[in-house]
This record gives sequence, structure tokens and C-alpha cells, in this order.
Amino acid sequence: MSQLSSTSEMVLLWAGEDIYRTVIAKDYLRKLNLNSNNFFYQQCNKICSYYDEVIKNRKFGVLNLVNKCFTSNEKITQLIIAGAGLDPLGIEVNDLYPDIKVFELDYENMETKFNLLTVLGDISKLNISFITTNLLNPSEVVKSLTEHGWSSEQSTLLILEGISYYLPRKSLQDFIKVINPAQVVFEFLKVKDEINSENNKIAEQVFKFISDSCGFPEIVRYSHSQFEELFNLAVLKRYGMKKLERMRSGTNKYFPTEESGWIEVCLLGRG
Repeated sequence: MSQLSSTSEMVLLWAGEDIYRTVIAKDYLRKLNLNSNNFFYQQCNKICSYYDEVIKNRKFGVLNLVNKCFTSNEKITQLIIAGAGLDPLGIEVNDLYPDIKVFELDYENMETKFNLLTVLGDISKLNISFITTNLLNPSEVVKSLTEHGWSSEQSTLLILEGISYYLPRKSLQDFIKVINPAQVVFEFLKVKDEINSENNKIAEQVFKFISDSCGFPEIVRYSHSQFEELFNLAVLKRYGMKKLERMRSGTNKYFPTEESGWIEVCLLGRG
């Protein structure tokens, strides 16, 4: 397993099955045979013993915003998940909203997901494409999407979860520009000034470990004003860790204040 696949496995170990509602998503996760001896998983748990709560909250927020988009905006007919990895989000969405065409994009793991779903049963009825492509090459991305049936003339929801901190700002800006989505579910790492010092140390240690292990040149952080201007999109909904934990668990055990969270999930749109 490559280092990037190992980080994807780590996130899925943290997330577990409870976030997902559909049988096919849960069955797919069980087929992955996730390994709790994953080095990334063990090392990051040493840094922060409750990091699973961060990931569970993050994924809860993403799914919540996706559901809001598809129940309130009938014009959106396509979903693109950039850096989809091994995550079953696209599989879950496809089962909940079969009329939405789902396109999963990543540098690796797309064939693995397709093969696992084939083992689970007949996938001919699935409205989902697993596309191996280079997210840093916008023209290649558009070409690959078009070959799999994506239309720039139809409204698209774009999900950027778990990748904004690894991609250069200009690359992410160019990617969003060529896709020109109607709305974006955007998950990001907050700037230092918006996190209390103790929890910022946790974020720095975890992301430095991942960055050093995977060879990423830097970890990218955002403030709301930065990405609104960069992407020319407005924040329509904003979920910080305090709100996400309260929504998901009914408590604020780990994130009692806005400054205690280092990850946020937003819905972006044209305003």
C-alpha cells in the first residue's frame, strides 16, 4: 500500500461505519479489511487520542451539506469528489440519490474501489464513475471527466474534503475554475490565529507528520476571506468543530469553543 493509500486508510479507521447510512457503503468498508496496525494511524493517535472525533465530525458535516444541496437544489445533477481516495462517500451518495451522476477523481485507488464493488454485486446500475487522473492538471481532469459523461453545461456540486491542505492554492484555484461548480463543499485547515495555542500544536504535529511522511512541500491553511476571494465564491453555510460536535453527538466534550477546533466545513456558492 502506498503512503497516500495509508493516509486514506487512516482516515477511514478514524471515521468507522457509523457516519454512513447505506448498506452498500458499510459493506464496502468491511471489504476493505482496514488494518488498525496502520503506522500513520498509530502515530497520529499518539499525538491526539481523540482525533477520531475530528474525522467523524468532519465527515458528518460533509454529508450534512451534501444532503442539504441535493434536497434544496434540483438543478444540481452532477457530483464531483476530488481526491476521493478509498472513502465510500460517492458510493453512499449514489445509493441515496441515484439520479445524481457521481464522478470520483484521484491519482490512485479508483480501480481498487471499482473491483471491490464488483465483488459486492452487480454494479451496472450504479450511476458512478471512478476516474484515475492528475488533479494538478486541470485540462487532463476535464478531458477525463468529459470522457466519462460529465457535462460542463449541467450544474455540478464539487466536494473538496481532505485535500485542501495538500494542494497549492493556485492549483486548487485553477481546478475550481475549470470545473466551475454551482456549489462547493469545502473542508479546510484554519489559520493559526483562529485556533487556541494548545490545539494548534496538535494540528501542527499531525499535519507535519503526514506532510513529512508523504513528501508534501507545505501544509496550506485558509481563512474565510482568503478562499472566498481566491475562488470567487461566498460562504453559504459554515460548520466549525464546536457546531459539528454538537450536531453529531449532542455535546461539546472535545470542542467547547470555536477556537478549540482546527478543521471547518463550509458550503460555498455564488451567493
